Amino acid sequence: MVRTGRVVEADGKKMKVCFDRPEMCASCGRCGVHGQHQELVSVEGDAKAGAWVQVEMPDAQIVKVSLIAYVIPLVCLMAGLVIGQNVLGSDLWAGALGVTALGAGLLLVRLADRKLGGRPGWKPRLIQVFSEMPHMPDGEG
Repeated sequence: MVRTGRVVEADGKKMKVCFDRPEMCASCGRCGVHGQHQELVSVEGDAKAGAWVQVEMPDAQIVKVSLIAYVIPLVCLMAGLVIGQNVLGSDLWAGALGVTALGAGLLLVRLADRKLGGRPGWKPRLIQVFSEMPHMPDGEG
């Protein structure tokens, strides 16, 4: 997926790029950012603040990251609840073990992010820099 955004912060070879959310995201709200129309993404590259850039987001990795971010904590929570209820036999212990397992799942997500985030195939990649906002055909950007 190629997206066009504006560099809002540049520091050496790192920059923060602000993208408008795709129209397909406008009414969903499942990711918890319902109502927000923009997102910031860190990208490696050389562009000055205020420049417009095209960035390639790795499609397959976006799906994998979503699965990692949502499924791992959910599976850990459910496993903690089931184990707590069946082994310890108490709703209180099941809840406590579920919350603890959820925390462990979130820690696993954080560790996976650190490990996978450093791989080139998992990072957004700068394609092109523009001094003015480029005209994009409908459906792009």
